[in-house]
Amino acid sequence: MLTFLLMMGISSPTDSIPQTTTLKAAEVRADKVNSGITSIQAKSLTGAALAGESVEGLIRTLSGVVATDELSSQYAVRGGSFDENLLLIEGFEVYRPQLARSGQQEGLSAINPDLVGNLEFSAGGFSVLYGDKLSSVLSVRYQPTAFNLPEGQAQWKVKTGLYASRLAHAGYWDSHGLQWLSLLGIRVKSNRRFQQGLDTEGDYLSHAEDVQWLIKGHSKQWTHTGFAMAQNSAYSLQPSSRTTEFGTVTQVLRLSVYMAGKESYDYQNAFTGWRSSYQLAEGHQLSAQFSATQALESESADVESAYLLGEVNQNLGSDQFGDIAYWRGSGGHFRHARNHQWMRSLQASLGGYHKLNDRQTLTWGTGWQQQTGLDHLDEWVNLDSAGYSLPYTATLVTDSGWIGTQNLDLHQRFRANGLLNNDKLHAFVNYTVKGQQGEASMGLRLLHDSRSGEWRLSPRIALSSTLRDDWSLDLRGGSYAQTASVRELRNWRDLSFDASAPMQHAWHGIIGLEKHFERQSRPFYWRSEAYVKYLDKAFPFEQDGMRLRYLGTTPIQAKVIGIDQRLHTEWVDGAESWFSLSFYRSSEKVNDQWQRRASDYRHAMSLRVEDQLPDEPGSRVYVQIQYSGGFPFGAPLATEKPFSSSAYRRLDLGFERLLHVQGFQRVSIILEAFNLLEIRNTASYFWIMDISTANQYAVPNYLSDRLMNLSLQVSF
Repeated sequence: MLTFLLMMGISSPTDSIPQTTTLKAAEVRADKVNSGITSIQAKSLTGAALAGESVEGLIRTLSGVVATDELSSQYAVRGGSFDENLLLIEGFEVYRPQLARSGQQEGLSAINPDLVGNLEFSAGGFSVLYGDKLSSVLSVRYQPTAFNLPEGQAQWKVKTGLYASRLAHAGYWDSHGLQWLSLLGIRVKSNRRFQQGLDTEGDYLSHAEDVQWLIKGHSKQWTHTGFAMAQNSAYSLQPSSRTTEFGTVTQVLRLSVYMAGKESYDYQNAFTGWRSSYQLAEGHQLSAQFSATQALESESADVESAYLLGEVNQNLGSDQFGDIAYWRGSGGHFRHARNHQWMRSLQASLGGYHKLNDRQTLTWGTGWQQQTGLDHLDEWVNLDSAGYSLPYTATLVTDSGWIGTQNLDLHQRFRANGLLNNDKLHAFVNYTVKGQQGEASMGLRLLHDSRSGEWRLSPRIALSSTLRDDWSLDLRGGSYAQTASVRELRNWRDLSFDASAPMQHAWHGIIGLEKHFERQSRPFYWRSEAYVKYLDKAFPFEQDGMRLRYLGTTPIQAKVIGIDQRLHTEWVDGAESWFSLSFYRSSEKVNDQWQRRASDYRHAMSLRVEDQLPDEPGSRVYVQIQYSGGFPFGAPLATEKPFSSSAYRRLDLGFERLLHVQGFQRVSIILEAFNLLEIRNTASYFWIMDISTANQYAVPNYLSDRLMNLSLQVSF
């Protein structure tokens, strides 16, 4: 089995013994040393019933993962924040947007599903090879297996639908004594159809474009890998009105809003990276890697609105049933925003892999990363009702010469700038030994952050043992540190930007039990993990849709304890299915009191089924069900979050029919039904005030409604 040693980009045989369940469409493996890593070989994601056309839609169905916005590529893992997840494509760390407030503003995921050959995901307890994040790592390898492409040939794949189109190409050639592989992917997407199912009516304009190119060349001693990516997305809305009903069964409130103005969001990202590996001798390899990325995000808004809040008549015997019984309040709302964030990162690293003998391997690496970031925050919100925002000043009505000298009292005002300049150094060494009944992996990772001046030494260990009857037991744990991004250094309460804030740090402890077995001639793989995560240095944050707002850079304590279960099988040959179930509790200590963290969903369940019609192997059906608990929320920037949102529930269906067309390798028609049950899930809350009583109301911002999609995929 080949394993890419991440961050250092080394490709070499490992000494682990994989247990493999081979499926026609996917392959799920469990390595003994890294048994916490879920590996899925995704040859094709067509017809997968993924609303956002993203690979992350598969990740959110794994145990320990929660995501409550189907259009976003962000997800939370075991009570952590979005910023605690590491994404690697071909061993290169990839940047994710940070200013977007919702999934409808986000463009394309950084992962191109047409190029994916293999996914590796760890929800915690990963080795020193994977870098520096607190919660999880997702590693993606692009491979020609995604095309079923024999060596020496070329192939095109085209998929077009009602809201997204994709073009991909793979080909081989020989040059200068090297055999080269090229993978090219181009994507275009619009969320406009999803946005039309939202409560807010208006003129939506949404588009995103993405180009990715991977090139690999290899000879007997050299292996070269180059990867480049360019992304662009734009979102704008000229809202006209919004009507939202919320409340309880016995008391339903209706918010009617009339709006004018415009809001927009833009995102551009460019990345390039190169890695070269040289084989010194059999089992000994050196690798050097360099990458550069630059991203720019901009958000602007000038939206004026007038709202009416009324109580709906719920009397079934009344002629006015469904009408407003009485108005609770009214007011004006004006939101202004001019927010910008720019980031540049340069990375260079060197590493080595050495096979000491048939039982032992040694891996080492060292690297440098230079981070530069600029953050400009300028937004305010004004509430008004008959002069509510104007300070009281005693004056006569007949005093026509009076001139006000006091400022307007705004409901919210945020204005600040921040600059991040950081040099990060890291080094690691990992030793693996294999025995007859088990394996052990021990590593040390050293991390230095010039911004805070800290040095952090992180030990990590993984032990596994094979038991009888296909049972295996493993223990993993260690220390995990995370350097801060621009977003993490902004304190939204006092608008300070603490560039010298300490690194966040956590301890992981995990025990896992797994078994491979068969029932009714079907292969099954079951795994259970119990874990504890203690964060001795964590930043408090609140979650506003997909936007994270950090509430201070003074470290606090946090803890997560939970259990994950997952079961994999295949209903028919080549159709993979799995079930995931998670229970956990995530809390943090604020003002000497333990309270729920912003990502404390408590429980999550997901089911993914791939099946085919009897005696019709060319007709496939995909079912994806997700359920998770509600997230805690409260007034914006408040310390306590005493309320809990409604649970997230969603059912997506996909149908695929293969057509036999002469001259084409594969032609299929795909019909997808997103949110089939038309459940109104809540993404975030919009807070309004009844000026007359000063009462505040949390109005839910609902996610997309039911939507149908039809697409055609052709390979030739």
